[in-house]
Amino acid sequence: MSEVSSVSPLASLYGQPQEAPTTGSADLGKDAFLRLLTTQLQHQDPTNPVRNEDFVAQLAQFSSLEQLTGVNDRLEGVYMALAAMNNASMASLLGTEVVVRGNTFSYSGDGAVELDYAAPTDAVSSSLTVYDADGAVVWTGDVGALTAGDGTVTWPGVDTNGQHADEGTYTFAVTAFDANGDPVEIEEHMTGVIDEMDYSTGTPMPSIDGVSFSIADILSLTQDGR
Repeated sequence: MSEVSSVSPLASLYGQPQEAPTTGSADLGKDAFLRLLTTQLQHQDPTNPVRNEDFVAQLAQFSSLEQLTGVNDRLEGVYMALAAMNNASMASLLGTEVVVRGNTFSYSGDGAVELDYAAPTDAVSSSLTVYDADGAVVWTGDVGALTAGDGTVTWPGVDTNGQHADEGTYTFAVTAFDANGDPVEIEEHMTGVIDEMDYSTGTPMPSIDGVSFSIADILSLTQDGR
């Protein structure tokens, strides 16, 4: 009598992907699960068939898989709906004037620029340094005493040689000291009107004059008539 080769339970077939039917995906779908189960029953050892308990357990696994697949499909639908709603709500920020935590600004190449900051306490002395897009110092100078709270300092729009600075994107830093000579932590801000919303990365990214920033960095916003 020829020997009938035994087939391992379905769980062991998971570890032998080269024998499993291909489904066009790396995931084990419900159709592949059923084919594996059918194959196991067709080729089981008649002298040692799958026990009823094992068969019921495997059917329970299939039922759970099918339910999880349905849940995943529904969650994906909910995610897409929420993403669409989020993108639509972010579009409503266009034209809104905002104050943003950050030290980057766009310079038109014409005249002086008022740069915003927030100071936790008064400062008796301070200096402003402006950098170009490569991080090189463009201009630095004293900007006097600062008052606690929100305020502005002025960059005359020139470089260290007194020449008019080129149009482009710049960054700035304010260094300040109190009456005891201790440093005052200044937070630089960017203000302006949101004129673009970029969705290319999957996360809405607003920008002001070509300078992008995170929505999480918005400190306040104002719309005309509100």
